[in-house]
Amino acid sequence: MAKKTYYGLTKYLLLFMAAAFVGWVYEIVCVYFTLGRYVDRGVLHLPMCPIYGFGMLLLYVLFHRFRNVFVLFFGSALVTTAVELAASYVIERKFHTELWSYEEWPLNYQGRICVISSAAFGLLALFFFKALKPCADWLFRGKARIAVSVITVALFVFCVVWEMRFR
Repeated sequence: MAKKTYYGLTKYLLLFMAAAFVGWVYEIVCVYFTLGRYVDRGVLHLPMCPIYGFGMLLLYVLFHRFRNVFVLFFGSALVTTAVELAASYVIERKFHTELWSYEEWPLNYQGRICVISSAAFGLLALFFFKALKPCADWLFRGKARIAVSVITVALFVFCVVWEMRFR
């Protein structure tokens, strides 16, 4: 039982890091198409946006039993949009800053959320549920799971140590 739990935890650690990387790529692409230039959107010194990793974990907890792509897409889009809206208010109130704005995007609400980003979040969730999660399941099956677990933990430790260098 302890081994199964360990492999489960390391699998979700790998998924967290993968989602954080995919989120970073999404942010870079959005900003590039908006501003026409590269801007590093990560808060870390690595190509990761941890909020996407945490968002993926939240979506997994809420929707892991569903297989219907429409439920996954719309449910995920709704949840992530609500989180984005709430986060915009909290960040603005607590830190007196605006980390993003959709004011120039069509179908936005107060520049905090918009239909296009909601749809993108739904598509990212589908990518997670239909591609990343099955890939991680496959990696953690069979004899390779020990090596994959060790590599995942080593990569995570490297990320933490790397970030601590800049503090």
